[in-house]
Amino acid sequence: MIKTKTVEKPWGCYTDYYRTDSVVFKRIVVNPGEELSYQLHHKREEFWYVLSGNGMLRLNSSNWYVRPGMSFHIKTNESHQLINNGDEKIVVFEMQFGTCLEDDIVRLEDKYGRQGESGMGDS
Repeated sequence: MIKTKTVEKPWGCYTDYYRTDSVVFKRIVVNPGEELSYQLHHKREEFWYVLSGNGMLRLNSSNWYVRPGMSFHIKTNESHQLINNGDEKIVVFEMQFGTCLEDDIVRLEDKYGRQGESGMGDS
């Protein structure tokens, strides 16, 4: 049996399906008009698969349109942000690999006032 844990955030929520120090698999839901912080990670990479919804991925100096069926590989030290500028929830499956500790979030911008490095899993 898989034990899941859902964590509410100001932008929506995420549900952990699998978590170790080297691999994390989660489902991220971003509500309309909300966004993750513009952030980077020093010790891990992420792979995102978009299940539903439309929006934008800000990746380094480029913007990518996000729609169902798309996938993105976010490498170590790449600045990234998922923005829901649509009218329905964006659902993304995320796999993290490397050193997957929640204190490896370096926020560059955050509309909710969260700053700096995080130990709380605040994507």
